[in-house]
Amino acid sequence: MSRERVPNPRQSSVNRPMAVRKTEPTKKQSGCGGFGVVLFLLVIGFVVLLMTGIIPSPSDKKITSPPPAATSATVLFFNTPAGNDTIDPSLTPADLSPTKTTAATNTPLPSPTARAMPYVLRGAPEGYPNALLHPQYDCKEYLFIGGEIWDLREAPVLGLKVRLTGSYGGETVDFTSKSGDVTLYGQSGFEFVMENKQIAAETIYIQLFDTNDNPLSAPVRLSITGRCDANLLIVNYKQVQEISNN
Repeated sequence: MSRERVPNPRQSSVNRPMAVRKTEPTKKQSGCGGFGVVLFLLVIGFVVLLMTGIIPSPSDKKITSPPPAATSATVLFFNTPAGNDTIDPSLTPADLSPTKTTAATNTPLPSPTARAMPYVLRGAPEGYPNALLHPQYDCKEYLFIGGEIWDLREAPVLGLKVRLTGSYGGETVDFTSKSGDVTLYGQSGFEFVMENKQIAAETIYIQLFDTNDNPLSAPVRLSITGRCDANLLIVNYKQVQEISNN
């Protein structure tokens, strides 16, 4: 018995289909990827600007500048002179005078300036014992006041009036002597002799006058000590400027 031929299940290579490699379909690239990159870069840049402070953070408090401090100004008020409705802006406050002023009461007037005198004292008056020129008298008897007068050239001046005024020991003093009358002090000597009350006094004045009783020196107050070692008071005068004829 012949064996039946059993067909081979394996097909021939001619009729067998070829194996084809399965490939994934290519994905179509959309434009969303580029937009994402740009958006990412924008976010990074925004964060950097926030960190550097170029863009203020929304959480930061808004800083506002303080209001300007109020300054006090002194307002000057002026009374407008009658007939003028406006004040010239070119005038300063010092140029504007108010129409109403308060009158000062009991305002002392300035004393007149003392006229410069042609004669002044030569040195300060000095006291000596009377025995220097009048040894014949006791110091308790008399008080002597005398001296000399010189001109601009140191020459003795004769004929000027020397007046002694004031009070001494409760009595009035008013005596006049002429320069040149008592040469015991020099060629232009003068002298006054009073009873010595031996008291201190600051109430006697001496002054020079010309022959017309015009003052040639300022009155000078003499200091009397009342001591025996100073009962001779020497007072000398010196001319310091020309005498005006006016």
